[in-house]
Amino acid sequence: MDRFSWLVRLALCAALLVSPATAQQGTPAQSKTMMTGQTLNVQLFNVTPTTAVTLAFQGLRFNGPARPKPGSEAAVAGVTFQGSTLVFSPPQRSVPVGQFSTVAFAVPIQIIGQISGTATVHKPVVVTLATALGFVSTQDGPFTIPAGPSVVPAATPGNP
Repeated sequence: MDRFSWLVRLALCAALLVSPATAQQGTPAQSKTMMTGQTLNVQLFNVTPTTAVTLAFQGLRFNGPARPKPGSEAAVAGVTFQGSTLVFSPPQRSVPVGQFSTVAFAVPIQIIGQISGTATVHKPVVVTLATALGFVSTQDGPFTIPAGPSVVPAATPGNP
């Protein structure tokens, strides 16, 4: 009987030693709920000081402020969010008068469905929206970002 009680104590100690190690690793359910960050890349071509762009989205949530690409720092201060709508109007003196500029920025997002929406843009401004899933360019009206790669290669190595 003494050997049996010794074996029970050993098993109990081993369980206590292993338990804190597994608690620190996290459970599979916790790791599945963590979402990886996605980014919406926005480029606005032919921007002037009077440009006004409204992009009303469906299928995504904005997770943070717009991060300017190099050269667009001053103009990106004109990006605001109203729910699932992105509004852009360049601040005074952020784009040169009498010239067309390109403004580019990235916005952290969470994709919750097929990304689509409506752009209200006055010509000659062109908007390009891109995610890891695909991209779309528009000047005005409805848009949808494809759910897969937008460019299909003509041939892959080994498959002519």
